[in-house]
Amino acid sequence: MEIKEICICAAIVCDGKVWRGNRHNHAIMAMNDELSYNLSRRELSKLKVDQGFITSSNCFVNRKEGLKLQLKAGVKSVRGEYQNQLYSEDLY
Repeated sequence: MEIKEICICAAIVCDGKVWRGNRHNHAIMAMNDELSYNLSRRELSKLKVDQGFITSSNCFVNRKEGLKLQLKAGVKSVRGEYQNQLYSEDLY
């Protein structure tokens, strides 16, 4: 039996560091909490943040790759209604 890779949680990547959460806003809040000690609000707002997911193989994938994985695995919670992208609401 083949074990299919799936997305297990929301995640964001900023400057090579990954933050995880049940939803993307949880990951963003964790990043803000950690970085706000060193950065001003203005500096935080300029950061490039990529949103995606952590997979069951512990890899980061973007929203489009995440949708493909979930559909391939036959995950029934996936709606994929939002511009062919996966959202954290599709995980649960």
